[in-house]
Amino acid sequence: MGRRRRFTQQPTSDDDDDDRAAPQVPKATKPAAPASSGTKKQQRHSADEDDDEDDLELEEKEEDEKDLEEMRRNEEEERREETQTRRRRGCKPKRPAEETEEEAESEEEEAREEESTEAVPIGEPVKVTGKGKKQRKHYYSFEYEGNTFELEDPVLLTPEQQNEKPYVAIIKDITENDGSLSVTGQWFYRPEEADKKGGGNWIASDTRELFYSFHIDDVPAESVMHKCVVHFIPLNKKIPSRKEHPGFIVQKVYDTVAKKLWNLTDKDYEDNKQHEIDLLVKKTVDRIGELPDREPTPTDFF
Repeated sequence: MGRRRRFTQQPTSDDDDDDRAAPQVPKATKPAAPASSGTKKQQRHSADEDDDEDDLELEEKEEDEKDLEEMRRNEEEERREETQTRRRRGCKPKRPAEETEEEAESEEEEAREEESTEAVPIGEPVKVTGKGKKQRKHYYSFEYEGNTFELEDPVLLTPEQQNEKPYVAIIKDITENDGSLSVTGQWFYRPEEADKKGGGNWIASDTRELFYSFHIDDVPAESVMHKCVVHFIPLNKKIPSRKEHPGFIVQKVYDTVAKKLWNLTDKDYEDNKQHEIDLLVKKTVDRIGELPDREPTPTDFF
């Protein structure tokens, strides 16, 4: 706000009026009477307020300029640090256009990650069972967190308690009901998890050992962690080296009802179960080759 200008009337003399014209001066509204002392004080006070407002506007403008300059310095410092980091990693410094493109790609990737928080089936259903609310669509595979899982894949599952080891199962069915995807798993048991009929649990002969079972259960597809490898090794064969063939080892079948163990080599299973075990052993042989025989031990029968 600009300071108000004041105009003073120039004195004149009678002699000057005769010799020359009066000088031109800016016109101002003449007061009706000379200002009193109180009026003069008010005028001075008004002028002081105008000066204060000018000073305040100037200070605010200077503060805004300082804030803008500090913001520019911070952005320049961040850009310089990022350039140094990229150089240490052997990357070329980014140009402003590249920064904009990478930021856009990062936002798109975050959006895709948010969309992939739920498991989704792949392709068309292989069959549909049930009607109404009980209708189930069955699929061959599904995708979750960027990974694809199929029928007959051995997988690790998230345990109910954080202090538990991951569960292990083979995917036997993938079904969708009312928008929710679930998997039917055929479960393995760790020796310390399998109850004996007379009480207690078994002791593992190898840290990789699992017991196969015919127990099945449904779990949400999102509980699948990742695939794993399970070797089905008959008791008369040597266990493969952990270094050459990492993965779990199965040599016995756990009966969840009778709470007892059976050997893979037993031949008195029901026909469908016997066929299932024979296929699992064959898959192992196809994957790692024929294994050499070993001498049986007394613990093989208990």
